Amino acid sequence: MKICNHFSKGIISLFVLSILAGQGTETAFIKYYKSDRDFIADMPMFATERRGQAHLEVTFNENKQPVLKRWLNDNHDLIKEEMFVYNKSNTLQKRLFLGGDRRTEKIIHYGEKEPWSIEFRKYSISKKDAVFFMGQQTEFVLNGSDEIHEIIFRTIDNHEYGAIYLTYDYLGFLQEEVWRILPDDEIIRKFVYHYDIINNIQEIWEFGKDGSEISHVALSMAPEDKLYTTPPPRTGNILDEADVILQELISNRIVAPIPAFIPYTDWDRILLIDGNEMDIIFVAIDENYLRFTLPYESDVLSISLNRISSVTSKYGKRIYP
Repeated sequence: MKICNHFSKGIISLFVLSILAGQGTETAFIKYYKSDRDFIADMPMFATERRGQAHLEVTFNENKQPVLKRWLNDNHDLIKEEMFVYNKSNTLQKRLFLGGDRRTEKIIHYGEKEPWSIEFRKYSISKKDAVFFMGQQTEFVLNGSDEIHEIIFRTIDNHEYGAIYLTYDYLGFLQEEVWRILPDDEIIRKFVYHYDIINNIQEIWEFGKDGSEISHVALSMAPEDKLYTTPPPRTGNILDEADVILQELISNRIVAPIPAFIPYTDWDRILLIDGNEMDIIFVAIDENYLRFTLPYESDVLSISLNRISSVTSKYGKRIYP
């Protein structure tokens, strides 16, 4: 869903800004290396040796820690780069990997307090085993896009214990989120998203380990011009969002043109002219007939519209008339 898309891109932006901010004020010196092996062994080359030769350019902070690592070809064109950010105790906290076009390919966050990993372990790992995830890492895979496609969780010894896979539709809206235990690749949780662009309604389904539906909600967003009653700047000890809610309760006025559809029945419902009601699964409607099935049955039935008083969906939306 678009909210999730914005959240994903917000994570990326925050990571990039924190890394750039961290390296911008701490740059102390630059070294050049012929290869990664020389970098690991700390065997730098002279700056004059770079001419016509592919090499690494590494920027260090005052603590002699690398903050920016760049791979350059023999024409000194950028091949790829890697950025590092450290916490207050000078421990590596994040790494950002970019391609030659400077688009993000992946982000690695170190530490067991990373929010996505906390939620994953809370759902899949018992508390007694939590100690085994000290110093773990979370890898966000973007593949040069602005969307997170995979989130991989690893222990400190580089063992992959879980992953979240995200898929998007052709418009870029989040379509599916699947949680898997690794290395068994067993699905333990799944979310399905559907965004109605015309009515600005977002539906979310959650499924458990056995594939059964756990929850289903549908939300609509209030228009921007109706979200706040006080125009900017909003100052003082007033929570404008609460004020909106209170005023709406008092006036009984609907903010959104299409209210949120919250499920309140298990099935669609039909009310007949004679006053009888029954649960159905709506299929289709034409000029003369309503087509439906009964719960737990597969046969499609028909009933004349002149016998029907109303048909309401399980989300509370009027289907007929």
